[in-house]
Amino acid sequence: MMKPGVAEALAGQTLLLTGASGFLGKAMLEKLLRTCPKIKRIYVVLRARRGKEPRDRLRELLDGPVFDNIRRNNPEMLTRVTPLNGDCFEKGLGMTSDDQQLVQAEVSVFVHTAASVRFDDPIKSAVLLNTRGAQEVCKLALGMPKLKALVHVSTTYSNTNHPVIEEKVYPATADWREMIRLAESLSVDEFQKQAPQHMGYHPNTYTFSKSLAEQVINDHRDRLNVAIYRPSIVVGAVKEPIPGWVDNLNGPMAMCVGVSKGLIHTALADDNSVMDMVPVDIAVNGIVLAVFETMRNSVRGEIKVFNGCSSNRRTLKVQEIVEAGLKCIEKNPHDRILWYPFVFVTSRVWLFTLLTCVLHFFPALILDTLLRLTGNKPWMWRTYMKAYKATLAVRYFTLRHWIFRNEKFFALEKDLNERDAVIYKLDQSMDVDIPEFMALSMEGVRRYVLKEDMDPVKARRNQMTMYIIDRVVRGVLLYFIGSSVYGFVSGLVA
Repeated sequence: MMKPGVAEALAGQTLLLTGASGFLGKAMLEKLLRTCPKIKRIYVVLRARRGKEPRDRLRELLDGPVFDNIRRNNPEMLTRVTPLNGDCFEKGLGMTSDDQQLVQAEVSVFVHTAASVRFDDPIKSAVLLNTRGAQEVCKLALGMPKLKALVHVSTTYSNTNHPVIEEKVYPATADWREMIRLAESLSVDEFQKQAPQHMGYHPNTYTFSKSLAEQVINDHRDRLNVAIYRPSIVVGAVKEPIPGWVDNLNGPMAMCVGVSKGLIHTALADDNSVMDMVPVDIAVNGIVLAVFETMRNSVRGEIKVFNGCSSNRRTLKVQEIVEAGLKCIEKNPHDRILWYPFVFVTSRVWLFTLLTCVLHFFPALILDTLLRLTGNKPWMWRTYMKAYKATLAVRYFTLRHWIFRNEKFFALEKDLNERDAVIYKLDQSMDVDIPEFMALSMEGVRRYVLKEDMDPVKARRNQMTMYIIDRVVRGVLLYFIGSSVYGFVSGLVA
């Protein structure tokens, strides 16, 4: 007889999930519904947005391709998802007192994934959503007598002053209570002026506010069964819910798309810097197993921390990602490209700036001038300026490398029953073929994010046209450069 596993542990349980409309949250919700058929109910916190009420947003979410498998095979599971009007940016998570009482009476598992992952948020916004949001989660959880596990999703990059990141909570650079007080009392500009004196080593408000959030969770370890789960850079799915599925351009995929569309031709990064990426389905498996572990073995006064990353198993250097991306887009090009894809990667800021001027700003100036003369709206200079600023904003990460210890993370799959060892497998390093995964990821971006029509004949014809134009322009430039050099040298000799 097989020993009880995740599905048995969650049978009859009521879950509360924040961030269900996000990339990780969608995948988490789908996995729970598909693999835990005896879950009683899942409450999801959603805010009204763009004229759509939470119930309408949930209906739209569940009608998406992520849930195709469930709609085909077990549609009844979708009726167990209930939306609650709320906003993690607000006090009380923006929920009504009735909804708060409802979840406090019923919920036994709480997973908090909601967060802003923007690097350029004002410190006030970042602290209110990421840090005070965690505090409000804990306040709500303290009123849940049935609660067996609270798992807070953080990031491996919340403590980047350490070259080696252990699976433990590190001291913060500021007191989280004081930061929340300042965020609530000061204006956006007033708090922003004070940001440098509080943030310390943190390169942006995202890592700062997430580090503070870890302190919030840690300070509640005596009263709640808590765990912190830190994924690294979450990328598209290897297998589930759909191979290659992704719904955003965060992280390295933004650069890959910029390059593959012929828009970006220079990047600022250390060729040998390692990009620690984790596919979304493996990240979700880790969260589910963190819940399972916390339900079974949590001890009040202690906190479990799991670095959900690929360190020590399989990682890729920046140059390897660029090369693999260019190879796969050569075989499966975009429907439309601005220019034939190529890119120069450098770790020198001055050289990156020079290449940006030559390869980005100069062509943008010419194209925008032509657009103005023809009565069209210019766009290229503005786009390249945003790309330039964004690249400088993330150089802290692209020019450095960290080692993330993940022994506790991979230990989560030990002692699982045979079924769960397959369903929630974490170590898939030997199963993933990198070129195949890159091709899947790029296809996922084209299909689910860019909404391309996926016509290979049209795409290859367009790419070949741009290839010919690229080679002709290079030849003309080389001719003029060669002629100029020849004339200059001839003049010196004469």
